[in-house]
Amino acid sequence: MRQNLTAFSMTVAPRKGAEHIFRSSVEHLAANGVGNARFSVVELTDSRAVLRGEITGDPRLVTDRSLAEFLTDTLAVKEGIHLDLEVRIEAWPLPAGAAGAVAA
Repeated sequence: MRQNLTAFSMTVAPRKGAEHIFRSSVEHLAANGVGNARFSVVELTDSRAVLRGEITGDPRLVTDRSLAEFLTDTLAVKEGIHLDLEVRIEAWPLPAGAAGAVAA
């Protein structure tokens, strides 16, 4: 069975009070991914990060909102990382493994 691949971009910001761990949280996310999602950092400052990502799996994650809610919940529950994030699903899927090819 072929898995669905969804490519997306994500802008994240620290939640109030978590600014001091923001960079390390984003670096952890890029190095380890979360669930079936993998990320690469496009831009990282102390107050904002832009990431490219891809996720395989659940075909219900087809809207920006549903994917953002899934990632927010998964990051909080599995990694203890709480971020404000905005997701934009790409119009066309990236080839498998392409997220890792974007330079930081």
